[in-house]
Order: sequence, then structure tokens, then C-alpha cells
Amino acid sequence: MTRRRTLVSLLLSVLVLAGCANIPEESTPHAVRDDNEQPAGTVDGPTKDLDAFDLVREFIHRSGNPEAAAMYLTDKGKQGWNGEATPTIILDTFDTVPVRTPTPGGEKDPGAESTDVETVVLEVTPVGRLGADHAFVPTIEDKGYNVTVRLQPDGQWRIDSPPPTMFVPISDFEASYRAVTVYYFDNDLRVTVPDLRYVAAEPISGLPARVINVLLSGPSDTMARSVRSPLEGIGTRTNVVPDPDGTLVVDLKELGDKSTEQREQIATQIVLSLQTVTSSRLRLRADGQDLIPGRRDWRLGDLKVYDAPTKPGSDQPGLVAADGRLRSLHDGQPVPGPAGDGEYDVRSAAQSIDGGQLAAVVQTSAGPRLRVGRYGEVMQQVNLEARTMTRPTWLLSTSNEVATKEFWTVADGNVVRVVRQADGTWKALQVNASELTDFGPITELRLSRDGTRAAAVAKGRLVVASVERDNDSVSLRSPRRLQPINVVQAIGVDWLSQDTLVVATKQGALPVASMSVDGLKLEVFDRNNLQLPIKSIAAAPDRDVIVADSAAVSSVPGVGQLWRQHAHGQGPNAIPFYPG
Repeated sequence: MTRRRTLVSLLLSVLVLAGCANIPEESTPHAVRDDNEQPAGTVDGPTKDLDAFDLVREFIHRSGNPEAAAMYLTDKGKQGWNGEATPTIILDTFDTVPVRTPTPGGEKDPGAESTDVETVVLEVTPVGRLGADHAFVPTIEDKGYNVTVRLQPDGQWRIDSPPPTMFVPISDFEASYRAVTVYYFDNDLRVTVPDLRYVAAEPISGLPARVINVLLSGPSDTMARSVRSPLEGIGTRTNVVPDPDGTLVVDLKELGDKSTEQREQIATQIVLSLQTVTSSRLRLRADGQDLIPGRRDWRLGDLKVYDAPTKPGSDQPGLVAADGRLRSLHDGQPVPGPAGDGEYDVRSAAQSIDGGQLAAVVQTSAGPRLRVGRYGEVMQQVNLEARTMTRPTWLLSTSNEVATKEFWTVADGNVVRVVRQADGTWKALQVNASELTDFGPITELRLSRDGTRAAAVAKGRLVVASVERDNDSVSLRSPRRLQPINVVQAIGVDWLSQDTLVVATKQGALPVASMSVDGLKLEVFDRNNLQLPIKSIAAAPDRDVIVADSAAVSSVPGVGQLWRQHAHGQGPNAIPFYPG
């Protein structure tokens, strides 16, 4: 099993690093049922004269199509198999082998003496599952199942006892499903939040309808308490189909007395969610009338830009902590005030997304301490004592008129949020992170810039959790370990966008990589021009990824491009960062 696990790990690494985990934009799938839509056509049965082992292999490859898979089963097998179940995604390198051990008590399986019955051991490595909410949930484990195959009167083998779940090899999943992003809002209804889901790729004409169905069904299970949907409780009045002029019509019902602002938010959710599956104009209606009076058709450019607060402005080039001071990445000059003139011995820091505030971990004779204040001004000390503190990370402000009043750190392994009080002081409060305990001590923590998720490095593992708020308490829930085979020595993480992470590791073959927030898609950055090991990493929307390695601070525009030393990176011991 150890040799097999090593081979499986190597094969998955090759597949992922080659980009095999990308969900194709268009493909011809082994069609998977979704919303009762199926391409027309005759379904082929099993290949004739397969032996029992090859029959089970072909059955697994066709499990994504319930109608086709059922043709591999006996009547008894059909009764015990749920072809409509959500699939478990496995490596392509699964095995079908004979039984290796005798049955308990040393007695032979009665069926083993019969030439018309075979027991096939199906060995699979699940990498995740597709939930009922159409979201991918990562996992990794080895499993084995005994599959009984019986010879039929016509001389063909058929499966009498199929595996208990529907397994779909990852290549078949990629061919059958399309990755789509549906949009909701943060709890303050200030910014849009992407939620990655997967729907059947075929028929292509039905993609918009399937996306709308997923959108209206609500957020994925892990995000249900972290986001809000103005579309909650709303359905469609008619099918999502194009008008004769080619305009795609989405006609909603049960809107009630929704305000114009709420209707604009609804329009934003729909247009953003459909942007990758149709190029048609959208006609948004409510009970047969224009969703917003006087606004008949919609395109992306008609929307208010709700994600602007999650993106640092062009006037915020980023900062770097080096030799106890903060400097600008724009020109290398120290920032104004005690954070830049050496009065504070700054070890790491974070800048709010709007650039107006700083939080810093400073070294004192009593150990590390937190300071916070306006950019360029004196920073007050937070009443928090600890032996270790991670680099801070800021929460999004609740409005353009109010400065952000919360940032997070991890102090001696405890996740802490520091909140500004009514009198202007800052207070450290515990975050309930008990669900992350099993992953090990957290050494890096970054809030997503919409405030709904947190990415953490814990004992070399990369973990993402949802941020849930309940009155005055905050919890990290539903943690998921991403890319558990490929990412095993992570040292840093940051958010490239609201649904894309970058991770730095100690692994020579994978020093820097980006991945989707669910961990299914992974891309590796070129390692040329880097002097390993990597020590820290920073990212932000529409910015170069930036790292500090053993020689310098370097940056790169994207995957497949070369790293260049940053002119104002301040050397290998620096910690660069963008606002957020």
C-alpha cells in the first residue's frame, strides 16, 4: 500500500502540475444528469466480452451517466445502487484487483468456487466530492471495496453488488462538469462574494438555466452563514430561455416589495453569475415586468461595481517591513511617523485596504506587542501579551464613510480579532477557531478582502475556513484542507482575488502556486530566478505576486512568467505586503 500511495501521489502531482485539474470551458461529457436535462441520443452499453475486472473499470468510467452505468448492473445490483447520488471524485489511477486475503475463519467465499462469480477489489483514492449544493469538498484517502460480479446467461459479466457510492475519475469529472461562479453579498450587503460551484457541462444551451437554479438555491453549505442573498425566497416565473432576438430572459417571481436598491443587487447577482456562460444581452424581469422600471436589458457594464472596496487603490503600492522599519514598495522610502523612523522595532505589519491605517507587530523588551493607528501617526499599543504573533490582517470596512475597525492576528496559537471601541481604544477578543485545532498550530492567517473567509497555514497545511458572525461573537467554521497531496510544507498564503489563493512552500518542486478557493484547480509558478527557500508571500487583485526568498524580494505578473528582483524590496529578510 505504501508503494501504491507513493505512485498515486506522484501521478496526481504530475496531473495537477500539468494543469489537468482545470475544468474545461467546453467539452463533450459523459453526460451527468442535472435538472433533468440530458442530450438526446442512444446510450451505449458495456463493451462486449469484457472480463470481470475490466467491466468494473469501465463501469467506474461511465458512472457519471446513471443511464449508462445501470446497464453494467444485474437487477439485484440496480436495487442497491443510487445513480442519482452526488459523485465522489477519484484519481484516474484506480485499481481493480483480485481478493488478496481469505475470508474470516479461513473459510473460502462460497462464490469463489463458482466460475460464474468473481469478487473484484476496487481500490480508489478520493480527492473530493461534489455536494448536493454543487460545491467541491476536498479530501484525500485510500479506500477499497469488494465488488461482486456475476456471469449472465448470455456469457457477459454484470455487477451484482456495486460500490456504495458513485465514483467519478477526475478526468471524467472535468469532461462532465463546468466550473461556474455565482455571487452573493457579504453580511453588510456592501460587496459581492464569489461562490464556486459545478454544473453539468452539457447541453451547453441549458447552462444559463442551470446556473440560475444554483444561484437561486442559495449559498454553498460552507458559506451559508457567511454571506447574504437578496434573492432568498425568489423563484423564476418562466424558463431561462432566449427571446427571438437572442436576448436571454430571466423572469423572476415573488419579489414582493423589494426596493430599487435591492433590485439592483439582484440584477448584480444574476448578471455576474451568468457572465461566463453566455454572451447574450440579459432581459431581467419580475412578474412579467422590467425588474427595474425603465431598465429593460442588462450587460456587465450596467452594474454598480460592488467589489471595488476589496481592491487596494492604485495609490497604494504596498509596503515592506525591513530592519525594524516600514518602507514603501514604490520608492523604498520610510513611511512617515514612528513606524518608519525607527521609533518602533517593526517585525511585521498590515495596512488597511483603504491605506489609512496600520497594524504592526513590534518587538519590545517584554516580547512582541501590537500597535495600531492612522498611517503616518503615533500608534497606540494593544493590551495583548504573547510570545508569538503572526502578521496582522485587516477586515473590510462596513462603509466608505467609516474607517475599518477590526484586524486579526494569531497570538500564541489563538486567533484574535482586535476591535476599536467607542472611546477609540482597541480591544483584543477571542475568535472561536476550535474547528481548526486538529490541523495543528496556525503560523499564518489571512482574511479574504471581503471578510467572509480566512486562509491559514497550520503545520505546513493550507486550510480555508468560513468566517461566521453571530451578534458579538465570531467563529471560523467548516475548515477544508486544500491540495493535501501537493501542499505539505506551506509557509505562507495570501489572497490573489476573492476566490483565488497564492501559497508559498518549502517544496523545491512547488515553491509558489495559485489555486481556486476550493482547492480543485492548481497552477505552479515558474521557479526560475528564485533563490529557495521562500520566506514570505504577498498578493492582491491586479497586482504582481511578490515573495521574499533567501536572496531578495522578487515579483511576477502571473503564472508562466519570470520572477524579477524588486528594486525596493529591501533584501532577503524583508516582509513585503499589500493592503488587506
